[in-house]
Parts: sequence; structure tokens; C-alpha cells
Amino acid sequence: MKNRPTYRLINQKGKGYDALYKRLFQILERDCIFTECFEEDSWFDGNDMIVVTTWDEQGYNLPKGIVRID
Repeated sequence: MKNRPTYRLINQKGKGYDALYKRLFQILERDCIFTECFEEDSWFDGNDMIVVTTWDEQGYNLPKGIVRID
């Protein structure tokens, strides 16, 4: 999992794959021409969801509630 972009989705416990998760992957897949971004691993840290992906946001401003934590 080293060198994979990692994101913290704030206060997602109990919400399932809700709005922040969908918004993160809309941003990540925006520039994927030949391949799709996918989730490599995820877990909860308190109320926050940690998501390790195969793609990064490449300079896009992340929405409130999503923080990159490499």
C-alpha cells in the first residue's frame, strides 16, 4: 500500500458509501482515460473512513470533508 494516495473522509461511520465517497471517486476518475480508479483498501478510524486508492486527485481542490493523508 506504500506510495498509494490515501484519503480521510470525515464523519462517514454509519453513513455507508455516502456523498463524500461518491464525490471522491468522481474527482479521481475525472482524468482517467485508459483505466478506472478503484479502491485498494479502506477502513474506519473512529468516525472517519480511510480510503487507499490507485489514483490521485492531481491538484484538484478536494471537497470539504475529504483530506489527503499520505
